[in-house]
Amino acid sequence: MSKKIVTSAYSEAYRVWFSDYERERRRQKKRKGSSLVDWPAPPTHPEDIARVVDQIGTRDALSALGVHRSTLARWLAGRSVIPRPAWLLLVLLADGRLPGMSEDWRDFRFVGDRLHQIGTRTSYTAREIAGWHYQVAHAQALARRIAELEKQNAQLLRIGDFQAANDAIAV
Repeated sequence: MSKKIVTSAYSEAYRVWFSDYERERRRQKKRKGSSLVDWPAPPTHPEDIARVVDQIGTRDALSALGVHRSTLARWLAGRSVIPRPAWLLLVLLADGRLPGMSEDWRDFRFVGDRLHQIGTRTSYTAREIAGWHYQVAHAQALARRIAELEKQNAQLLRIGDFQAANDAIAV
């Protein structure tokens, strides 16, 4: 007696998508996980590393990477190759943004614990961003109240008799 395996539509759709993905990956002879869009390529010259380290600052680079200064000196001199994760972290710190982000985020940078918009003096903390939901809800409530008041005002204007006792008599 054979068991019948029941698959959901979700499972079937995933299987088809994954099969297409794997076929395309194999056709292009790519390794798994190697198709990272917009991730910086490894440095081709030690000057590339030096430029990024100068942008961050040597002390901050050493602190973030957790390596000894002699290791960084070997990378900068070209005596050893910088590991890809260390290079990606340096570029991330220098750019202040994550690789692979959409163009909408091009003008934003993280500086410390604040999100800055380049070209403006606008910056936000995590707490301020977390509170945006409440500000949006408040703005929506105010918009509803304004619409209600405008409707009441229009109704009063339609039914109102605004002639007063001391108005001039229209002939």
